[in-house]
Amino acid sequence: MRRAWPDKKYKASEQNIALPKPGEKNKIHSVLVALPVIMLIIGLVVYFRGESAQNSGEPVVAEMINRSGVFKSVSEVSGIGTPKHYLWYTNGDQSRGVRITFSQREQLSALSKGDELTLELAPRVAGSTTLWAYRVSSDGQLLIDASER
Repeated sequence: MRRAWPDKKYKASEQNIALPKPGEKNKIHSVLVALPVIMLIIGLVVYFRGESAQNSGEPVVAEMINRSGVFKSVSEVSGIGTPKHYLWYTNGDQSRGVRITFSQREQLSALSKGDELTLELAPRVAGSTTLWAYRVSSDGQLLIDASER
């Protein structure tokens, strides 16, 4: 048996669907309105947990990476709550950024653009791609040593 096609196509506005009465809630509309809010709250919780783990964590020395490069600059990026500080250096033709603390930023004030850097970088959360400055030296002078903390 074949399905019979309707005689006429109906527009959505012509559908004979009962509208909710005043005081009555449309469940589908309620879910569709609440879903983006719930997703936003979950996203913020995940972000803040990750950022808190990064800021309060200790360096994972087992995942330490040694790099060298040329000093470019130190910058501050506005974060939610507290700003994030970065040490920028060039490795070949590629610029890279490394997270630093506010106190480490002050220790790097003696650097000039173009100074050679030797960096030891480590994440603060195992498996993270966000690297933090563990040791930074320039011209044989140790500028940052996070192992002293």
